[in-house]
Amino acid sequence: MAHLQTSTKKRVLFIDQIKALMIALVIAIHVLFAMIIPGAWFGIHIPSDGSTHPLFAGISVWLLFFCNSFFMYMLFLISGYFVPRSIHKKGVARYLKERLLRIGVPLLFGLLLINSSSLLLARLSPGSATANIPWRELPFNQLGVLWFLVVLFAFDLLYCAWVKLRGDRFALNTSVPTPQLRSWLISAVVLAILEAVMTTQKELWAVVARLPLGGLETQGAHIFTYAFLFFLGCKASSHRWLERLDPHLVMRWFRFSIAVALSLLTICLVVTFNGSLADQFGKLVLLANLLNPFIGWGVMAYLLLWFQRNENRFGQPLANAGVDSFGAYIIHSLVLVIVLEVIGFIGLNPWLIAAAGISLGIIFSFGAIHQLRRIPAVARMI
Repeated sequence: MAHLQTSTKKRVLFIDQIKALMIALVIAIHVLFAMIIPGAWFGIHIPSDGSTHPLFAGISVWLLFFCNSFFMYMLFLISGYFVPRSIHKKGVARYLKERLLRIGVPLLFGLLLINSSSLLLARLSPGSATANIPWRELPFNQLGVLWFLVVLFAFDLLYCAWVKLRGDRFALNTSVPTPQLRSWLISAVVLAILEAVMTTQKELWAVVARLPLGGLETQGAHIFTYAFLFFLGCKASSHRWLERLDPHLVMRWFRFSIAVALSLLTICLVVTFNGSLADQFGKLVLLANLLNPFIGWGVMAYLLLWFQRNENRFGQPLANAGVDSFGAYIIHSLVLVIVLEVIGFIGLNPWLIAAAGISLGIIFSFGAIHQLRRIPAVARMI
């Protein structure tokens, strides 16, 4: 059995850097989401929503599709990567106890405080979609962005059940080659079909939206891809596949991914400038979800390869932001409501609102959590 001589410190450094970038992109995309779909972000309304700026609307919609093709995928892949060795070290019972605390406490905190506060503050926005809704009918119990924690814990439970059934056989074995082009192509085709089929289940997602699972309806179409990447991460952990990527294959697929993404950008701009974005948005979502694996595989692989080769370029500060990223994700809903409400009152150009909202949202989300994590009890949870 061969063992890859890679230090734990080095491995964690580049992965934490990637986590910081992914959560920053999540925050950025949620700013654009709030701007191009008025009322979709906790009912907040931004007067200058970009409807009269087709270039802004077209690029924003494309960025939503493009980033959604890899950032949550990457987070599930990385999450799965550390599960087997953690279970091997702690045992199933201790691992689940710690995961329940680490996921359950932030989930309750997010539901009871962050989401509720966000909903109430958003009602103060002029023209808010929730301003005239009676208090008893406000969706206080909706998951929102916290859907990620529920799905992640469900995957943890499934993997722990698998370990209990077959026994813990975790061991490093780097003699197993990394998956090659044929394997990635087959997985992309199968998952693209599944995403397209799940996207067409309108009635199912309408039911989910009315349940306390609200928030999951926007991501439910990707559930099979999330599961595939989480369990792929578990498998890759035993063979160090993430550290042993084939640079030639990565670059080939990355160039293909960029070509597909630029083609999608062209389609988004054409539809937007023809004035039919609202009418064709459902079809664009279906097309984007069909293309997601083909774009996402290349972008994720390139990011993993690039950060491994350049981790010293950004060093420990970006890695520290990665450590704070989980907490930044939990609180960013409230941060964005406050930031967008203040900026929205000013009535700036949509490009300036987006730039200011993204910058301030990222800075305040990561900055607030960095300060909160100075408290030992908070640091243990997030």
